Amino acid sequence: MSDVPTVHAGAHDPSERASADERRDGRGPIRLGHLLREARERAGLGLSDVAEVTHVRRNYLDALEEGRYGDLPEDVYTRNFLRLYAQAVSLDVDEVVELYLRERRTAGGLTTLEQRLERDRRAVTPSAAGPFDARAPGRGGPPEWLLGPWLPTLVLVVIVVGIGLWGFNQLITPAARSTATPSGAPSTPAAAPVPPSPAPAESGAAAAAPGGGLAPPVLGGPGGSAAVEHVRVDVITTPPGASVTIDTYPIPGVTPHTAVLYTASDARVVRAELDGYQSTEVIVDLSTDARVELVLTPIGATSPEIDAAVPAGGEGALTITVNDTTWLEIYRSTQRNVGERLVYTTVQGGASFTYGPPLYVYVGNAAGVRISRNGQDLGAMGSPGAVLGRAFPE
Repeated sequence: MSDVPTVHAGAHDPSERASADERRDGRGPIRLGHLLREARERAGLGLSDVAEVTHVRRNYLDALEEGRYGDLPEDVYTRNFLRLYAQAVSLDVDEVVELYLRERRTAGGLTTLEQRLERDRRAVTPSAAGPFDARAPGRGGPPEWLLGPWLPTLVLVVIVVGIGLWGFNQLITPAARSTATPSGAPSTPAAAPVPPSPAPAESGAAAAAPGGGLAPPVLGGPGGSAAVEHVRVDVITTPPGASVTIDTYPIPGVTPHTAVLYTASDARVVRAELDGYQSTEVIVDLSTDARVELVLTPIGATSPEIDAAVPAGGEGALTITVNDTTWLEIYRSTQRNVGERLVYTTVQGGASFTYGPPLYVYVGNAAGVRISRNGQDLGAMGSPGAVLGRAFPE
């Protein structure tokens, strides 16, 4: 019995051997699936091994090797699967992706994106399009691609850009507001500092202040005076050449000072100092333009203010005796800052003043001031450190 050669199908089939020979000789096209499979087998890997390395589902890897493109997801994912597969089996990534795209075109197939656009295009037929359908042929409407899947993307891009511009505008707007100057606000001259201020004397000049004690806080201000934002102040001293501060803020140079610009306020402490003279300070209302005149007392001399307090005889005469340092204001009226200003200074203990009524006495240390009328002691004006005023009518 003669031996009959057995022919096996599959790898020994003549047609397949011819195709394999052609691929090896470079005479026929290389199929993507065969390329992937051969590289995987050379690496000694199974599909499960590649799936574990690339984290790509095995059924997608199987579809790539068999060329079943209809079983694959979107093209962007398919190309990423190919890149991972090529890296796992040591193939050139760019060549594998290019072979995939060329094979799809050669096979006449469409990518999933092209298929979706084609379905959208075919969904609008001349019979289904209404007379005002923008996508109907010959209507002069926008191109079909604008009404396709790109429209939501464009709308999203416009929204994101709009939100970004709005946010940027919110960031820069506060900075612009903080640096802007109100249209109605007066500008401050560069040469003049703008600190606090004191009061224009009712008779045009502030009384001199002997003593260097700081004045207590002055409560209230002249009735009916409307404050403006800035005022101009003249400060004159006798003798001239004194250094002047307003609320401890120094005015450059020495007296006389004219037209110095300051922030308006109804209670500013003006202080003058000159070598050989007692420091003198007054509280001045600077709610309007003012002229402050200070008479400096030589060290060791008696304050001209106190000397000027000549007793005024007559029935009902009031004597104001200062037993402790205090701020003292005396007016020829029954209201503060109204009528003739008789005393407006810091007074040391031991001084006394006598005037006829009506009087208004305002003090910064009520316990340090005692009042008597016609020789009858009325007692201290109040408790220690109390700031108060009292009227003594006729």
